Amino acid sequence: MKQCKPLLLLMSVLLLSGCWDRMEVEERSTVLGLAVDIAEGEKEDPINHPDEIDIPTSGIGMIEVTAQLAVPGQIPLGPSQGGSQSGPQDSVWVVKAVGHTLAEAVNNLQQQLSSTIFLGHLKIFIISDEVATRGIDEIIDFMKRNPEVRRDAWLLVNGERADETLKVAPKLERIPALYLSNMLDNSIKMGKLPKIRVGMFYIALENEGQDGYLPYLTVKSKENIQISGVGYFRQNKLVGHTQPYQIAFLNGLIGHNPGGSTAVVKLSDEQTVQFQSTKRKSDYKVSLVAGKPHFEISVDVKGNITGKNDNRIDLNNTATISNIEEIAEKAFQKEMEKLIEETQKKESDILGLGEYVRSRMRSYWDQEVKTKEKWREIYKDLSVDVKVKVKIEGVGLKAK
Repeated sequence: MKQCKPLLLLMSVLLLSGCWDRMEVEERSTVLGLAVDIAEGEKEDPINHPDEIDIPTSGIGMIEVTAQLAVPGQIPLGPSQGGSQSGPQDSVWVVKAVGHTLAEAVNNLQQQLSSTIFLGHLKIFIISDEVATRGIDEIIDFMKRNPEVRRDAWLLVNGERADETLKVAPKLERIPALYLSNMLDNSIKMGKLPKIRVGMFYIALENEGQDGYLPYLTVKSKENIQISGVGYFRQNKLVGHTQPYQIAFLNGLIGHNPGGSTAVVKLSDEQTVQFQSTKRKSDYKVSLVAGKPHFEISVDVKGNITGKNDNRIDLNNTATISNIEEIAEKAFQKEMEKLIEETQKKESDILGLGEYVRSRMRSYWDQEVKTKEKWREIYKDLSVDVKVKVKIEGVGLKAK
């Protein structure tokens, strides 16, 4: 037995893992943000093939990719120190490349860098409205095939050129990509944006009875980015986007919590109050009416009155509060039904109503629907009733 111990020890050493494939941070080109645009009139350098060979492009045409790279040693690890004058131009490096496909454009990008591109810390992936409208099959395929791209990254649509997003230099953050990522995270926490990270978008694309949607951005200035709605898709193509105020009604329909969105409730031609939601709840019921699916969506919204434009509005009066609730219920119901109708015209089921039919009316789905394409035809004329219940829980404090 004693003679076997050295042999067992030697064998155990062979099983120990080591750092044979380690790579120092300085040996990586860490990409924090990627932007994809259509390359207008730009020519690709002959990096992967000779100029005389006619290489077919992807379905969206020639691609221009812009990468925002972290500068080693310049990424802040804590609160910024007083007196620091460094800005985004010192903390990041923006590099561009063109290719027939996204994979080729990224490879051409690598040709400009001395270290290996690393996407493990990719925070935001931005595509232009034009790219999204032509189709994002190739982009989704690239993200899924690359094991470094995490499912908690953000996939976004810019209303104009995607690379403009990476040029924004906010004063509150030295790293533009991190600023935008934190902005979106906080919008979810404040109830102003639904949870739509790229992993959830993948699931929506794969579901038979659902379509995906993504945050829709616009660049307001060199220092400011605005969430201007959500862009909704049919299959893998962008077919429309909501207005900024409609995000609140989408959140109500999906029951996203916590609340946080605000809405102006018009009481008369001269009087308005501002309502801020604090909690939302939604419930879906589906049944067959005349052989077709019919949905009843109940939405409960609780919140507070945070402002009014006329001092004659008596918020201490029970009848006044009941009147505001009733007016708000009708207004919210109208806007939610309007949002559903807009997506029906585009045949984009972002609420996933088809998934309710597929799970709760399986025999109907198997016999009458069967495919995602057929469901879109049914969804276009789907009967949906929305009922909203508003409860005002607070009107603020008033000194006496």
